[in-house]
Amino acid sequence: MNPPPFRNHHFAAFFLFLLLALAAPFAARGADPCSIDERPAATLLLPYFEVDPANPAGLTTLFSINNASAVAVLANVVVWTDFGVPTLGFQVYLTGYDVQTINLRDVFRGNLPGTATDGQDPQDVISPQGDYSQDINFASCSGTLPYQPLPASLVVHLENAHTGRFSSVLGGCAGQDLRDGRIRGYVTVDTVRDCTLKVPSDPGYFGPEGDGVATNQNVLWGDYLYVDPAAKYSDGENLVRVKAFPGSFQPGDLTFYGRYVGMSGADARQPLATTWGSRYVNGGSFSGGTDVVAWRDSGRIVGPFPCGTLPAGFPLNLTRKIIFNEEEQPYLPAGPVILPPPSDDLVFPAEANRVHIDGPALPVPFNFGWLYFDLNAPIPGTASGYRGDIRQSWMETIMKAQGQYSAGFSATPFDSACAPAEPFLP
Repeated sequence: MNPPPFRNHHFAAFFLFLLLALAAPFAARGADPCSIDERPAATLLLPYFEVDPANPAGLTTLFSINNASAVAVLANVVVWTDFGVPTLGFQVYLTGYDVQTINLRDVFRGNLPGTATDGQDPQDVISPQGDYSQDINFASCSGTLPYQPLPASLVVHLENAHTGRFSSVLGGCAGQDLRDGRIRGYVTVDTVRDCTLKVPSDPGYFGPEGDGVATNQNVLWGDYLYVDPAAKYSDGENLVRVKAFPGSFQPGDLTFYGRYVGMSGADARQPLATTWGSRYVNGGSFSGGTDVVAWRDSGRIVGPFPCGTLPAGFPLNLTRKIIFNEEEQPYLPAGPVILPPPSDDLVFPAEANRVHIDGPALPVPFNFGWLYFDLNAPIPGTASGYRGDIRQSWMETIMKAQGQYSAGFSATPFDSACAPAEPFLP
């Protein structure tokens, strides 16, 4: 079906042509699938979120989904526990050049974002169409969009699953219980062709263009914020952009969703990095120190597990970490460590983690310096520093000063998982 015309009442036809040219599918023209950059993508990753459900003025996480194209798109938002169990999926409709902001506190209260395609919103009230944007009908969303509040039983399931407690919906536990009641996990966002109940771990979510639920439209971008009004604290960063490169990956290649498609490359999403560097400060004006956020691919499909246990393959280990001071002097806390289980290397045990530098999980001997992390999986039974499986990851850094100032930024990737760096073995 032909899309309705654009509402451009003030500009000539040549400007419409220009808009449509700019909106052409951002299909990673001439780009390298191994290159990680900030261009619009077909998948977004919020690597870690945290919500304090006990305090309405406490910590929450907000993120935005933006459409870089004049063409209207449908985005599938999936919420995962910190161990990588999917707990909720919902769609967000974006007209051309649209933006939708989501407060995860609202989601965990059962209130999903209110959007609707042209067929469910003929009066253009819920998802208004701009002068330069397209507004179309996704017939599959009839009866689904706009969302009604979630049932109370599902709200209980969500909070329990993300705080390490028993979920009656899942029939077990799905996340870490860190004994503080905080809701934790991560979020993925994909362009899709239909309103769907499927998530990336379901068969049929990916497939040849025109067959799977997910599409390869590299048009999404966004950002996220950690906001804690009670503590007068906030910081944020760009969402991780994972671009689609149809035809670039062969069976056996590591891709972003590779574990869910049998390493077939069917998801067409570029992988992220495996080794990282990040500065840290732990003194002076930065009295609040430094936190590190790390998202990790466990390399497996994770399902619910009996409460009081861990899912298979967890806690996640790492190949190497090295702490440098600002005079380039390295500190190797345990030297070569025989596995398993070197507690020294269990810094980021889950798929979504936030760790305070110079805390129990990551003590440091210097007030100022930088950290080297090789987050690939080591070979069990050998000295630390010898890789087993290549595992993609993402890392970000948050520095806090004087109890109310902070700065967040991405750590520096040293490679891509499709071209991993050589192990760093001093």
